[in-house]
Amino acid sequence: MDKMILIDLETQDFSVHSGIYEVACLVVEDYEIVDQLYLGNEIQNYKGEKRYGFGFYDISEDEKYINLFKNFLKKYPYPIVAHNCPFDKKFLVHYEWIPEDYPTYCSMRAIRMEDNTLGSYALQNLVNHYKVSAEVQHTAMSDIKNVYEILRIVRPQTWLTVGAKFKNKNYPNHIKARALENIDLDIETTDILHDEVVCFTGKSDYPRNTMQEIAIKNGAEISNNITSKTTMLVVGLDAGSKLDKAQQKDISIISDEEFMNILNLKNKNIGA
Repeated sequence: MDKMILIDLETQDFSVHSGIYEVACLVVEDYEIVDQLYLGNEIQNYKGEKRYGFGFYDISEDEKYINLFKNFLKKYPYPIVAHNCPFDKKFLVHYEWIPEDYPTYCSMRAIRMEDNTLGSYALQNLVNHYKVSAEVQHTAMSDIKNVYEILRIVRPQTWLTVGAKFKNKNYPNHIKARALENIDLDIETTDILHDEVVCFTGKSDYPRNTMQEIAIKNGAEISNNITSKTTMLVVGLDAGSKLDKAQQKDISIISDEEFMNILNLKNKNIGA
């Protein structure tokens, strides 16, 4: 894809109702930045780290910022690319910054399809792997510039629109999780997730059955669908209707990366 608008949002939470606090856009043509747009309304005298949108006012329904964004898209009617695009698109569509059918693509997915050998495709791991930056700051402009630098290096050849089906033969999701006594993953058995009923949605760095077995090894029960008993939804890439249902039921929602952090398994080689 030789023309795109790279976008990053800071939203403070998984739920669309949390709002939009920062928006950064880079117009990229042939992997060169030709224009950019930053939208954010900083809170004066705010004390604290300005990450994840904290320290900024909610601009999700502010006509001034919405019009600036829409005019920018009119000037550059290019596809939108974001690193976890289903997440960003959900916010942009919900607040009517873009229509549902606006062409959107996920850079995380494109990079994974170009090189499927990496352990994680979270932005922090990618900036470390490609030596782009020492850390991810979780501010809109900084994060999207990191995505740009990574894409300049990788230059993915395959781009699928958000929602397009793609089967990863290496990570089939139809295999059922084993019972606790049969699980031989190289991780400790704990009760960290005791009393939790965990459901998984979206694509992660491990196959679905392995993620479920990790949860079981840490004391959880597994739910294949959102039910009245579900207490936690773990969200990967291309999350679908389960995310909507979890939000409606006020179920705890965390990313797959956060899930691994909670269990002290980040960057650990999980194997039988």
